[in-house]
Amino acid sequence: MMLDLAAFDAWAERWRDLGPDADAMDRVNPVYIPRNHMVEEALTAATGGNMGPLGRLLEAVGSPFDERPGLERYTAPAPDSFGPYRTFCGT
Repeated sequence: MMLDLAAFDAWAERWRDLGPDADAMDRVNPVYIPRNHMVEEALTAATGGNMGPLGRLLEAVGSPFDERPGLERYTAPAPDSFGPYRTFCGT
């Protein structure tokens, strides 16, 4: 798929013209979300008897709008090494 930079630039200009409110977006967009690679890590550890990663993940997503020191890794996207991920509704 090719990126249509002209179309993106036109969209971005229309969006900026709307005057988006960054503070309002921060109030409705969580800092921490349960990303697939973190969930998989927690499940794998818990299956092996280590509940630590699950506890830390639950701590992060338990108050997802409140940024807290020490939880920076829960804001990062999956590493490239995680690869493509497929999940199914209801599993």
